[in-house]
Amino acid sequence: MNLVDDEPTSGELATQRRVMETAEDRPDTESLPALADPAADHLDPDLRRRRADVDEKHRRVVEFLERHGYHAALLGRADSVSWFTSGGDLREHLGSEFASVQLFINHRCRAILADNVQSPRAFEEEVAGLGFHLKERPWHEPAGPLVESLCRGRKIASDLAGPGLSTETDRLRELRLSLSKLERQRLRELGRTLTLCVEATCRNFEPGETEADLAGHLCHRLLREGVTPVALSVAGDDRPARYRRPAFKSAPIRSRAVIRATGRRHGLCASVTRIVSLGPVDPKVREAHGIAAMVDATAIYFSRPGQPVAEVFRRLRRIYEKFGHPHEWTLAYQGSVVGYAPTEFPLLPDSPFVIRENLPLNWSPSVGPAQSEDTVVVDARGFEVVTEAQRWPKLEIMVKGFSLPRPGILER
Repeated sequence: MNLVDDEPTSGELATQRRVMETAEDRPDTESLPALADPAADHLDPDLRRRRADVDEKHRRVVEFLERHGYHAALLGRADSVSWFTSGGDLREHLGSEFASVQLFINHRCRAILADNVQSPRAFEEEVAGLGFHLKERPWHEPAGPLVESLCRGRKIASDLAGPGLSTETDRLRELRLSLSKLERQRLRELGRTLTLCVEATCRNFEPGETEADLAGHLCHRLLREGVTPVALSVAGDDRPARYRRPAFKSAPIRSRAVIRATGRRHGLCASVTRIVSLGPVDPKVREAHGIAAMVDATAIYFSRPGQPVAEVFRRLRRIYEKFGHPHEWTLAYQGSVVGYAPTEFPLLPDSPFVIRENLPLNWSPSVGPAQSEDTVVVDARGFEVVTEAQRWPKLEIMVKGFSLPRPGILER
């Protein structure tokens, strides 16, 4: 294993400077996504790409309807709505499981079901030019009658439970697991931003600051970049050895910290973990991290299209056993398929799921106080690490003669 610290490009430095700015700086440059102009030319290139993405989602849903004998689909979960609208931000609130609108999709059209409070913002800021019809109701009237009028006498697949609906949440989720071209580009950009924010936080806190302080710094950086923090874990000193998925507390950080973050932008989620040491790295932590990195590299390398998850998991367990930690995998989650939910579903040792092209996932093996985690997308050429370490020490791990760099521990 060799340590590598690549020199940044000018573009990387510009992004790093922006994510390191504090609230007091109030920079002139704005990094949040621009508001859509409903009066703008709908032949705008970005809008055309998004419209094409929605058309592709519509095609997938129609194929599902025909394959399973349904007349239409009704989507109401926030992740489903964000997927179908190509990244529309239509949640009821920040952490809501459900959307503020519902989507009715059949072979010929797609419609948004909304009250008169939600419909103006939905159509002007989120789905302008994307080919949706509107079915509106007054906000003070229940949603049920409108839904029932559309579904009456029809066989409806839905990600919701309700009268006249066939709940098909899992099979509808399958439609979104493989990313489109636009989604891959968005996830690539999200992964880069998320990584820079986490690594900037690791580099710039002061010894003695609390875990909650670091979580606050990281949240600020993410929100400034238009990334919603979905999950944050900051654990200092000895806490990572005791708790594999800790929350952040008011405990001061004296020697080291493990920071894990999941961020969402355009509906898509990515996760990353980094470790920072204040002073020389404890030899036991370095050894544990080296093993976790080898497990991580092995899992990534063998995550290929057509490969069963159970087979990848078997190879992962062999590395744990080889280095004298046969039971470590039972003490922490080992990974998940990601996408429009932080965890579309976990990667389990006996899973029948077969890895497919354009599938985003993250393996997150841990040994004692150390964890190694990045988000990758699997494709026919191999894989793409979308949260690749930037100006960060790296471990060169060899798997079947192939060099697969993994993030090291930053020593300050």
